[in-house]
Amino acid sequence: MHLPPLPVPARPNPFTRESSRPVFDSPWVRLRVDHVRHRSGGESQYGVVGFRRTACGVLALDDEDRVVLVGQWRYPLERYSWEIVEGGGLEEETPFEAIRRELREEAGLEAAQWEPLAFLHTSNACTDEEAFLFLATGLSAAPGGTDFDDTEELACVREPFAACAARILHGEISDSLTVTAILALQARRAGVSAALDPALAERFFQRPDRDPAPGRARWSNLERP
Repeated sequence: MHLPPLPVPARPNPFTRESSRPVFDSPWVRLRVDHVRHRSGGESQYGVVGFRRTACGVLALDDEDRVVLVGQWRYPLERYSWEIVEGGGLEEETPFEAIRRELREEAGLEAAQWEPLAFLHTSNACTDEEAFLFLATGLSAAPGGTDFDDTEELACVREPFAACAARILHGEISDSLTVTAILALQARRAGVSAALDPALAERFFQRPDRDPAPGRARWSNLERP
């Protein structure tokens, strides 16, 4: 299915950035406050959270159409969460390299077939985070099994795909990457056929330090308005 692009205004950005002030930095997240002026005349402080690592996820399906789910305690939410295999890619590794590593480390698996599934901005009102989601099939045990960090306590189950979709609608599965991946594949199976934009599809296999998105590139130029 070939879709024409949705309309974009001739002057889409209404903001002029007067200054940027870094507030917090860590190996995982950073925060800055921008002083911006709207073209209507209003001024405001805009807080932006940046993610140093690239969000990656894989909908890993076995031969019985079961999804590999990982369970863990999500500290910010104060609740337990079941999710697809996910992780943060380093700046010097592609999303594909990162998620292959995460599938081995979290589930002790490797896959024979991989393909890009979906792309999303996880919370675009306040962060620059991007997420690259893959579909993986032809699963087999990875040599060496799982390899958890010393701050991870993970469980792993295989849940029928249809049950995962139902759990999303029920609210039991709420992780944004998992919801997007499951519903994207469900849309495919329902007959929605649309390929990723070629330039976007290439980014699934590009290193962020060499091909940064506009939001991420901004962090290296904070001194410029």
